[in-house]
Order: sequence, then structure tokens, then C-alpha cells
Amino acid sequence: MKKFFKINKKISYIYTNNKFLILVDEENRFFYFDESFKFIKGIKFNLPSNKSDENGVKISTDAKYALIAIKNVLTLWDLESKKHLASFLHKKDILSVAISKDNKYFASGDIEGKVFVYNLNLKKKTYELKKHRDFITDLSFYEDRSHLVAGGYDKCVIFYNLHTFDKKDKYYHLKPVKKIKLDKYLISVDEIGTIINWDKLKKEFKDISKFYNNFRDFALFREYIIIASDKNVIIYNLKDLVIENDNFLEFENIDKIAIFKEFLIISNKSGEIYFRSLFEEEKLFLDLIIKEDFKSAFELIDKNPFLKFSKGYERLNKIIELYINKAKDLFLTNEAKALEILDKFLLIPQLREKIQKTINHFKNYKKFVFAIKKENFALAYFLANRYEMLKETKYYRLLEKRWEIAFEKAKEYALKGDNLDVKEILEPFMIVKEKIPLIELLLNEPDVFKSLKEKLSERDFKGFFEIIKKYPELKNTAEYKKVINYANELYKFANKFISEEEFEKAKKAALIFKNIEGFEDKAEKLLEEIKIGLKFLGYIQKKEYQKAFELTERYAFLKNLKSYKDLIKKHNDVYEKAEKLIANGKTEKAKELLQNEGVLKRISL
Repeated sequence: MKKFFKINKKISYIYTNNKFLILVDEENRFFYFDESFKFIKGIKFNLPSNKSDENGVKISTDAKYALIAIKNVLTLWDLESKKHLASFLHKKDILSVAISKDNKYFASGDIEGKVFVYNLNLKKKTYELKKHRDFITDLSFYEDRSHLVAGGYDKCVIFYNLHTFDKKDKYYHLKPVKKIKLDKYLISVDEIGTIINWDKLKKEFKDISKFYNNFRDFALFREYIIIASDKNVIIYNLKDLVIENDNFLEFENIDKIAIFKEFLIISNKSGEIYFRSLFEEEKLFLDLIIKEDFKSAFELIDKNPFLKFSKGYERLNKIIELYINKAKDLFLTNEAKALEILDKFLLIPQLREKIQKTINHFKNYKKFVFAIKKENFALAYFLANRYEMLKETKYYRLLEKRWEIAFEKAKEYALKGDNLDVKEILEPFMIVKEKIPLIELLLNEPDVFKSLKEKLSERDFKGFFEIIKKYPELKNTAEYKKVINYANELYKFANKFISEEEFEKAKKAALIFKNIEGFEDKAEKLLEEIKIGLKFLGYIQKKEYQKAFELTERYAFLKNLKSYKDLIKKHNDVYEKAEKLIANGKTEKAKELLQNEGVLKRISL
């Protein structure tokens, strides 16, 4: 860790973007730094001290505006001109604030459980959300401003729908909520360090991970949560749901952390600020790769999981893959050399299982290839089924191709009634266990294959699968594989049609693969989505927006539709016009506008 600044006051808020870093302390001083951690400038606002342990200071995404809450007064500032823009008075102390990504609105939450939303351009309070049962400890807007997420001292995370207002979704933590962050993931954390990763659309948590009672702060980087206790930093993988390093960094008196580009920023309780590159060990990592000390390279990854995002990690994987593939080929000509290559990878815990499996399977590679060349297909298939990695080889693909060509040719003779030629063509496969049922069916009932082909050409999938049900061995035919591949393509297109709101096309596709084995449930689900989607569009057409928004709360997929996004934009535009009219004393015109457009917001200026 390198110290780059000392303020002598606790940091209340750390802001970062792609250009610079801003530190805000308890005395409402804003310190700007460039990419090299060089101090650029400072701003001081003449206000009483803010509280660093609360979430009462926020900076807009573009660093143009700042909100500062001091007791029960909320102030809005223009950081570019350093001007005070507005002040707002709560009856009770304010604990949390938020600014929407588009700089159109901001919000505040107080100790009475009240949440207010303000129009930033008008500098006016527009409405009050339903009261929370306890302190509002943190707030965050969704990108489209459809929701405002609030954390409370009553252990709740509340999803306020900013369009329907008569409903709110409430979910519980184990303890009072301390902090909320919305980026690629929506994360909330309570005061004992229980972290929840929420599904941003369905508002259901995917994982709960409990850390330490001395939790201080967290930051997000790609699929990782970087968690700070007051003495160390923990790395948790949100994708794999595992702690990758429970002691990434030891550091006394951690207070706040943030990510600035590829740097971890840490402030302590004494107002000292440090930085550390997430890829600090990359040079050593590359040296280990060059020296082919792969064991030490992987040990370094365990200590610093962020090295997985480096070019060195890509290089490491390519080199290892080259060695493994070389060893696989050598099993045909020089097994001792192949084992010599792979043995050094057995020392790496992360690769041990994969390497041991490769050794176990490819020790039979030579025998497998020899069996194919000698046309001992029974042995070849036995080995491939027992050691499935052999199915990844070119020899297995050649074996299967030979079988497919032979069987197709045999079918032609069978349909002519020439069983002698059928037996001659398929003779090498006659004792292959998994091929016998299909061969016997061809010899005894060749017309079944004719019927199967006819059903396929007619796209009579119901009839096709009635035949399959009666003769399950037909699942090993090219016709069956063709139908399954066709169903997969149809399913892909149906989903695409739904996303593009071409519901009739989607319905047509779903009704086709509904009759294909294994796709029945997928078809039913899509048909239900199509029904819901059409209902949603109907509500919009009739201007029954309340019902439309309620439907999107129940069915998350609707929020991906263009019509939903257009609806959100339309409502936001109308709200802003109405709010402006009210601010200018034209309340009746605002009411008329809202009524004519059928929008839902209840504005209280």
C-alpha cells in the first residue's frame, strides 16, 4: 500500500470515475486527484460537519453535482461552479441521499423513515414515498429511475416503484442495513456484514454471505465484492459464490474503500488515504509464467484473484492448454514423455483433478486408436464410453462418421429389401452394444425408418415422436438429432422474437417445438410469456398504465421490452413537464396534462 494523502479528518465519501478521484471529508472539503494520484484542486463548502458513518454525502455520476446532508438540512451544490443551488428542510435528521444517473432527480431519507424525491432542475421536492418503519440508512436509484432502493434500520431493503407508488416490495436482512451499491450487481450489507446480492429485476436475493462483525465497507469490481473489515480485506466471487481470499490485505483501522480504475483505495480512521494496484503482483506473475513455474503462478492467483483479468493469465492458460494437448498426442507414441509433461501439473491443486482425469483416460488412447484401425469397434466404443475424454479426439469423430455413413447406406438397401447387403455393410458394428438395437430394428422393420423420414419431411413432429416413443433406439439416428437441433434453433428464435415484440412469430415457433420431446415445458413457458406480453401491450394501448406497471412487477421479462422502456421514458418526460408547470403555479394545467397522458405519479409540490 502506498500513502498518497493525509487529511487528518475522517473520509465521508469516496467518488471515482474514469478520469479522477474525489475524497470528501467530515469538514465538507472535496479533494480532487488525477490518475497518477496527484492532487489537482480542492473545494470547501461552508457547512457544519457531516457524519462520516452515514450515507449523507453523494456525488452525481458525472461529478457535476453534490448532495450534503447536515442534520435535518439537505443541500445541493454545483461542483463545477462551486455554487450552492438549493437547501431542503426535513423535520428529522437525514441519514442518506442519492442522485439519479441522468441528474434529473435526487432523493433523501431521514430517521423518521420518510423518503423524499426531488426534481434537480427545478430544485423542488416532487413527492414523498410511503413511510418506512425506521431510519433510512442508504438509497440508490435504478438507471431508468423506475425504482428507488432503500435500506432501513428495520433490517429491510425496500424497492419503491416510482411509477405505481401504491406498492412497494420489502425484503429482509438479519440486521439493520448499512450500505447499498448498484452497479453490475445490486448489493446490500447490514451492520454485522451479511451481504446480499439481489436480482435487479426480480428483487430476489441470489446469495447471502456472512462475514465479520467488524465490517466497515465494500466495493465492487467486475464479479467481485471487495469487503473491508477494520483490519483486513476479503475477496468474494459473486459469480461462483465463494470467498477467494479471506485475507487479501491486512490493514489497520480501515474506514472506507473504493475502486479507482484498477486501484483499491483505502482510507483509515485517521484520515490517511492509500492506494494499491489490484494487479500489483503482475510482473512477478509474468516472470513465473516465463520460467514455467506454474505452481507458484497459481499460488499467486490464490493470493490475488484479480490476476485472472490480466494478459498474463490468458497466456498462462494458453501455455498449459498447449502442453496438455501435446501430452494427449504423445500418448499414441511415447506415453512416458506424455506422463512426464503432465506430472508437473499434478502438483498444482487447481489443475490436479483435470490432469489426473486426462491421464486416466488417455492411458487408453493408444488402445482405442488401435481398436479403430483393426475395426474392433465394440472395443473402441466400450473404451470411449468408459473414458469419455476420448470422445473429444479426432479418432472418435472419424469413428462416428464412419458409422453414420455406413448406417445411411444400409438404410437404402434395407428399404429395397436387400438385408444381405445391410448385414455386409454393418458387419463391423454388429457386436457394438449401443448399435445393436438400431441395427436389429433396421433389419426387422425397415419401414419404421421410412415413416420416420416421412414424418420429418412433413414436419409432423407429433407423429415423429409417437414413432420415437415406440422405438426409443431411434434417438440414435441422424433424423432425431436433426429435429433436436431444429428445436434448439426455433427456441432461440422464439426468444428473440419475444424480445423484439414479434409475438405472433414467437407463438408460431413455440407451437411447432411444443410437439418436440424435451421442449414441451419451454414452449408452455414461452406461450405464457407471449400471452402476458400481448396483455401488456394492450394495457399500454388503452393507457391503462397502472395495470401495465403492475404486470412488469410480476413478470420481469417485460422490462426488457422496447415498449416498457418507451413507457418509462414517456412517463418521465410527462412527469418533468407537469412538475415544471406546478413549479410555475400552473397546477391545473399540470393535472390536465397528467390526466390526458394517463400517467400515474402523484406530485406534491
